Amino acid sequence: MMLRRSLVLLLVALSPLAIFGSGAEKLRRVHFQEVDTLFANPGEGWMEHSSQSARFPSSVTYLRLDWAYFEPREGQYDWKLIDDAIVAGKRRGSAIALRIMTANAHSAGYYSSPKWLFDSGCKGFEYLVGGDDPTSGGARIPRIEPDYADPIYLAKHDAFIAALGKRYDGDPNVEFLDIGSYGIWGEWHTTHPAPIAVRQQIVDMYLHAFKKTPLVFMSDDKDVMSYALAHGTGFRRDGVGSPWHAEHWIGSPAYSGVQGMADTWKKAPVVFEWFGDYAYMKSKGWSFDAAVQFMLDNHVTMINDNIGKVPPAAMPQLEKLGRLAGYRFVLRDLSHPSSVKRGDSLDVNMNWENVGVGKLYRAFNLSLSLRNASGRAVVIVANADPRQWLPGSRDLSASMRIPSNLKPGEYDLEVALTDPARQHGPLKLAIDAPENEGWYLVSHVTVK
Repeated sequence: MMLRRSLVLLLVALSPLAIFGSGAEKLRRVHFQEVDTLFANPGEGWMEHSSQSARFPSSVTYLRLDWAYFEPREGQYDWKLIDDAIVAGKRRGSAIALRIMTANAHSAGYYSSPKWLFDSGCKGFEYLVGGDDPTSGGARIPRIEPDYADPIYLAKHDAFIAALGKRYDGDPNVEFLDIGSYGIWGEWHTTHPAPIAVRQQIVDMYLHAFKKTPLVFMSDDKDVMSYALAHGTGFRRDGVGSPWHAEHWIGSPAYSGVQGMADTWKKAPVVFEWFGDYAYMKSKGWSFDAAVQFMLDNHVTMINDNIGKVPPAAMPQLEKLGRLAGYRFVLRDLSHPSSVKRGDSLDVNMNWENVGVGKLYRAFNLSLSLRNASGRAVVIVANADPRQWLPGSRDLSASMRIPSNLKPGEYDLEVALTDPARQHGPLKLAIDAPENEGWYLVSHVTVK
């Protein structure tokens, strides 16, 4: 009853012409206000790291880990780090995203790929990076990266990625995988590049092992990027904030050969990471506002939280980014007859808007229900696919067949975007309507 009273007040406050017409033609129309609330929906927005507390509500926890952690002996796998992260994420209501590194300039020791790989005869290159600049690596100590063209590396790492896919492909608790495994931090840049055919072979390892879980390719390798995108991957840029990176991007000569890059976001995730934290970017004279706008202009789906401490004056921009990344659905307007007879259909017309800069990639249903004091009585799934709701507005309609044996009386009309696989709860909507477990009370109907 409290929800119904709240809706009546909402109708009076927001829609002075909420009910119009006469007799059987009376219609009820409700307008909703968009809210600025920050919330976490699956597969969009802010990504937290497992080692830090969440800055904003987050649906994804990001991990970047060395191959050596998972295969201490050849063919013997230890998945504890990933499994523990999944358990911890489920407690927070988030999935994980993962990148495997074979060379890591922040590693504690010499090896990021297993020592046994080099003992078995795989060639490698020693490198020395790190020092005072926090973006160049950790402690400046010698480390080794594999020769990625070595047949031993290709065979052994292929077997590992296959085992990783066998365990986690299609797991609803894994949001996406970076195609790592090549270059420093798995970012696909190295001073010892392998031939393009070899790099495509590394992409193939992931394509073969992960048929269900989304994959994201590193945009640092523009020569192989077209190959990855043509096979359905998304992409990511680790280095947002650097003017050089912004200039060498979509539309520049450097990326002119990458087919379909500008439209990738329409079918697969786009992920960004800051070049450095806020203080680092300011020390370089780089524009924080320009970095935020770069992400929004490029239809960002998810953002790594490596921006560090941000001053209060800059927080509105950061909150705006967290709010608009990915999809964000607003029900603007809803109308329907104020009453319906048992055995007839209730026609509901709606105007929806995706105010985010990205889109939804998972299957969700647009669902409507009637509820009385005894509980939900009628549920229908509208003929609509929210995955097709690109940024902008759209009109939709749904027809609810009212059972002839439904008890007459007053019913609340509710709407929700529900997961047909029941792996996630209903999506949160950015509207000022009363909500109960993801169902939004949007109107009421008299059943006669």
